[in-house]
Amino acid sequence: LNEFTDTGIDTLTLAAAARGAYDVRMIPGGCLCCTGEEDFRRQLSGLLASQPEHWPARILIEPSGIGHTGAIVDELRLFERGGYLRLCSTVALLDGQRSVDASALDDVSRAQIDAADVLLLSKSEEVAPDRREQFLQWAQGLFPAKRLVACIERGVLPAQALSPPAAAFSFELIQPSVPRTESVLPHRSAPRSTHHSEHHAHAPQATLRQVLMGKAMVQAKALRLMGREACGWMIPASVLFDQSQVQALLANSECWDGVERFKAVLRTDVDRWCLVQRWDQQQAIAACNWSLDSRIEIQMAEGATVNWLAWDARWQSLSEACPVG
Repeated sequence: LNEFTDTGIDTLTLAAAARGAYDVRMIPGGCLCCTGEEDFRRQLSGLLASQPEHWPARILIEPSGIGHTGAIVDELRLFERGGYLRLCSTVALLDGQRSVDASALDDVSRAQIDAADVLLLSKSEEVAPDRREQFLQWAQGLFPAKRLVACIERGVLPAQALSPPAAAFSFELIQPSVPRTESVLPHRSAPRSTHHSEHHAHAPQATLRQVLMGKAMVQAKALRLMGREACGWMIPASVLFDQSQVQALLANSECWDGVERFKAVLRTDVDRWCLVQRWDQQQAIAACNWSLDSRIEIQMAEGATVNWLAWDARWQSLSEACPVG
């Protein structure tokens, strides 16, 4: 538990409310990755230095309100690469008593939300239903998409918030008899009303490909629905993208014929991640605090044709193995 000062008030409060076998450690200093970095590394190393049978079943790390979550995740990845722990989830809480208007968030809050794969509205029992719905609609539209978005009451976290994230692609397994390069997956359609069926003449067709990026094997999922095509790639953090080449690709208008929307969050250096976007002949690259994996999403205009294998090749040419994994 990271506290801004060394009074330990939050630590004492948490310990008094805890149940079962636990051990609460306090790290003062305001930010685990800055002023508290050495103490954080020492405490974590101490927890993991015991015999495996005495290792904790789970370690929960709560930064202070001004903590830089992305940098803390990078520190934990050092331990993960050493095989000492597995980073399961990064959770951000948005206080329901404060404004859920995204434009009202300060830079620190935005950074913490960006870095999380789980976003929860806390104290939602004190929030009007329309504001909860406002939060859910906003949160579900974030990119990269969160693994879990939910409203919680009285500080009770849903089990999914702490459970290990699902595999990058939870599609059905490809049968060995189907070619690995491109295979159409069966779609299980949910029940729809007659009115809905009038607007959706057929269910989306999903296509799964395996793509080599750097030394990592990536699965890409393409969708076709209502005359439109889209594709998403979820790429391990071990893959590094060359930012200058990404910028050159953005500027090459010939590559973007028929592309309606392009969004990506890419790891471009050991400790740098960028949010990359292209729309209406405009483009933007900005620093991003997301640090779990790289993600790419392309949406084609209605009726536009596309060769996804050509896009696979472009991502391959822009990627390489990250020197630190």
